[in-house]
Order: sequence, then structure tokens, then C-alpha cells
Amino acid sequence: MRSFFEELKHRNVIRVGIAYIVAGWLFAQVVDLAADAFHAPDWLMQMLIVVLLVGLPVVLFLAWAYELTPEGVKKAHEVPADAPKDPRSGRTLNILIISALVIAVGWLGWDKLNTTDPDTADIVSKIDKSIAVLPFDDFSPDGDQAWFADGLTEEILNSLARTTDLQVASRTSSFAYRDSNDDIPAIAAALGVAHILEGSVRRAGDRLRVTAQLIRTTDDKHLWSETFDGDSADSIAIQERIAFEIANALHTAMNPEELARMVAAGTRSVAAWETWLRGLALEHEVRSRMDIARVYDVIAVFDKAVAMDPGFAEAHLKLASVWQEQLDPTSIAYVPPGVPIAERRQHFDDAMAAAIKYARSDVTRTAIQANAAALDVRLMDQIALVLRLTELQPERRDRLVWLAVLYAKIGAFDQARDATRAAWAIKEPRDVRDGVVIQNMHRVSLQEAVAMIEEVLQSPAVDANTLYQSHRALLAAGRVEQAAELIGRHRQVTGDAEGNTMMRLRQACAEGRVDDAVALYASVDPNSNTQWLFLKTLGRDDEARERLRALDTPEGLFALSNYLVYRSFEARDYPLLWKTLTSQGIDRPPARPMAYRCVRES
Repeated sequence: MRSFFEELKHRNVIRVGIAYIVAGWLFAQVVDLAADAFHAPDWLMQMLIVVLLVGLPVVLFLAWAYELTPEGVKKAHEVPADAPKDPRSGRTLNILIISALVIAVGWLGWDKLNTTDPDTADIVSKIDKSIAVLPFDDFSPDGDQAWFADGLTEEILNSLARTTDLQVASRTSSFAYRDSNDDIPAIAAALGVAHILEGSVRRAGDRLRVTAQLIRTTDDKHLWSETFDGDSADSIAIQERIAFEIANALHTAMNPEELARMVAAGTRSVAAWETWLRGLALEHEVRSRMDIARVYDVIAVFDKAVAMDPGFAEAHLKLASVWQEQLDPTSIAYVPPGVPIAERRQHFDDAMAAAIKYARSDVTRTAIQANAAALDVRLMDQIALVLRLTELQPERRDRLVWLAVLYAKIGAFDQARDATRAAWAIKEPRDVRDGVVIQNMHRVSLQEAVAMIEEVLQSPAVDANTLYQSHRALLAAGRVEQAAELIGRHRQVTGDAEGNTMMRLRQACAEGRVDDAVALYASVDPNSNTQWLFLKTLGRDDEARERLRALDTPEGLFALSNYLVYRSFEARDYPLLWKTLTSQGIDRPPARPMAYRCVRES
């Protein structure tokens, strides 16, 4: 009488089990590979695994219940205990097991050899980790919560942008697709992203419902979706939860504690946070309508937010950035009358000090310090700080753009070109900084700038600044007819009448229509902060030089230093500015004339 284990061996149950497991594993690998190739649904593999697991006890039972004999398959209990064993069954199972094991070892070896090395895996990961956050729809009964929906969208976008390995399309680029009839793949292709986040907000009284869904654009698959119900007190938690879930779904490379810090709203006061959202909405309205007189209304809203939560670093930083514009007469947001310059500077200093004090990261603190250095025209200190930012955030395109601008200001044009190339190499997602990159490149390498323009203009959605800067670069490259085509496109996408006038004036100068250019200039506001640029384009260099003379003072030096980005600006004409540069070891090359300026025939 054989023992139970001996009986298992005699009936080949153990061999059958091993053969089934190895063969089943190989079969699952083949199906998994095919499923990826044909984008099969996830449930297919799940169902296969269930079937294979259920099949194991069935196969073992059949191996126990039936026996292969020289006369064929018979029920095991019908075969005498001393009956000779058919050798074919053992040999067949041995061959099957050995063959399966050889194939399995070969498969594992092939898989290891073809596994993407870490560097390549990082590249693939970065390509896939790109996202655009489309403006959330307002489904509130009264339709009066658009400010909240837009603010929530922007906060999610900003939270995701703070993650180190996630590329996020800018607000301007994403919000251009509000109410768009384009499908998701078309929007993603235009923005250069692999994922789209869309959602909606419904708010009635204190009740709040937010729905969000993450879509992979390659196959239009919903990777994540959820509906959050709560009241107004839950709004911060909902925003943070959405950003956290999206960052996790895209497998950002950071630990949970770091991820939680990056997606945090920056304040625990719901009142301060919602006031912040109202401020963001008002700021975008003021800028889009060029209603600059209302800038102080924007400041008042952000002042209210920091009064509600003095530790709200982002609100302090926003105040500092708005006040910084009010210290720069060349800024399009500068409001000439009103608050005295000394008082504006004090507001800026106070906001910057608070922003540094409450900054939540070394990155934020470094960026704030760089902005403070800019206001004092400490260009070399600013370059060192921005270089530090590029080390902390090597995939942030705006840091490289900032660095390129600074190098151009000090006349280090080779370094400016290298930084611009590095910024352009970060191609996903495309955003409004394309125009600034083109602006920088056309000053140091016209050929490369034109190549950038040819690529960007293929997109169906090109923002106003990119069109403006492309027009300037094409004129400088002598491509006058191609430049002319951009003037109408610029008019269609923006209400910036003065910017469009500048484009038409440049075009007239490049075509030799000096009288037309002069007529266009007559329509420009004599108090415009772009007067210097108009005069330089008209070839009236002496007038342009004197136009800025009043800024060569300690109070106006920051504004004057912003003209250093122009190759046609001569810093030596302004004693205090030149002394400030040379004291930092900066020897900026002499100015050169604009290529497309107006020239009257003698």
C-alpha cells in the first residue's frame, strides 16, 4: 500500500501541477504582452489570472482521477495497483516541464536585457508626466461661481507645477481652451501634453460639489475620476486632495510627505484662501482687459487675504510682484499717478520680507531673493540665485528663460544662447514662454530663432506674445512678407492695440514706408511706457535716449535696467546705470542698431 505522497508521485499529480504552473505563467506573459500592444482593457488580465487559478485544482483533480496506461486513459481506481506504469506519461511531462522552464529562463533573460535602463526610463517618464489643467466648468444654479471654479483650477495647476518631475501647461495656454469644441486629443496635441485634467464645480449656499477626471490622451482613457461633496469649509481640502491624487496617478518622484507639502494650499484659512481666489480672478480680468487703473483694487484684495492669514506666503509674494510692477514705469501694469514711489518701495519691501519669512520651501525663498536682487540691480547676485534655482528645478523652463534674460542684460550673449537652447529643449508642454524664448534667441542667434518660429507657428493656438516676438524676429531676419502675415493673427487673439500698432509700425519701417510709420506713431499715447521702443524703431535715437534720462536715478534705476535686454540700448549713456554695472564687473558690449528701424533716404 503506497503512502499518499507516493500515490501523488505515482499518478504524476506533482509533475502535472508543476507543468501547469510553468505553462500558465508563460501563457500569461504572452497575453500580457499582446494586451499592451492592442490596448486591451485591464479586466482582461484580471480575468485570465482568475481562470488560471481556478484551473489549477481542476487539473490536479484530473491528474489524480485519471491514469495514462498502455491501453489508453482510464480512471485511476480501475487500474490495478501492480499494473505497469506507461513510461510515456512521465517522459511527456518531463519534456513539457523542461521545455517550459527553458522558455521561462529565456523569457526572463530577454526581458532583463530589454528592460529600459534607468536613464532611458527617466526620459520616458518625463515625456509621459505632462499635463494641462483645463478650466473647470461652473455648474452652480446661479452661474455666479466662475471665479471660484477658475481659482480652484489655477490652484490645482500651481500645486502640480510645484512637483519636481511633472510638466504642467501654463494657465494662459490651458485657459485658451475654455468652452472649446476641440476634442481632448486635439487639445493635448496643441499643448504638447500626455494628460488632461478637466472637471466642474457646483456650489449652492454652503454646499459644494467638485468633479474631476484625469484623461490619458493617447487612448482617451480615464485614469482617475472622483466626485467630492462637502461644504465651503472643505474647499481647501478638496483642492489639495485633487492635486495629491493626480500627482500620485502620474507617479511623481517624491515621498508622501514631500508630495503633501507641494500640493498644499499655503493656508488653512478658508476665508483667506477664497479671498486669494477672488484676487487671482480680478487680476486676470484686469490684465486681459488692460484695465490697469484697477491694479490697486487687486492689491486691496490680496491685502485682505494676508490680513486674514499673515502667514499666507503666496499672498505676500503676489503683493510683492504687483508692487514691483508699480516700481517700473516701463511695465504695462504701471499706474503713473497715485501712491508715491517711496511708499510703493516700502510696500514691496514689506511684502517681500513676509514672503521670505513664511516661504514653504528653499525654492520659493530663493526665487523671492532673486526678485529682491533684481529691484536693487544686483545682476550678478541675481544670476547666482537663478543658477541655484535651475539646479533645484532643472526641468522648469521658466527658470532657464529667466537665466537667459539675465545673461543678455550683462552682455554674456553666448551664455544667453546656451540657456535659451536649454529652455527650448524642454518642449513639453508648449506654453506662453515660447514668445520669451524666441525673443531671447533672436538677439543671439537669428537662424535658431527662425527655426523655433517655424515650429511654433504650426500650432493652431499661438498666444499673442509669441506672435509679437516672432514678428520682430522675422523682420530682423529679413523675412518681411512672412512677418506681415502675423499682424492679423495677433489682432485676432488679443485686445492689445498698442502692441499691434508697434507691429504695424515695425512692418512699415521694414518695408521702407517711413511716412506710414510716422502716422502710426502719432496715434500712440505720449505717456506710454513704450515710447522709447517706438522712437528707436523710428530711428530717432537722440529722442529715445533723452526719454529715459530721468530714470538714471536711485529710484528709477530698476526700471532703467530693464532696457538692458535690448541689444540697441546703450548703457554708457546713463552714468549711474553704467557705474552700477561696472561696480559688479560687468562690461556690456556697445549697442547695435535695430535691423528693421526706419531709415529715410537722403
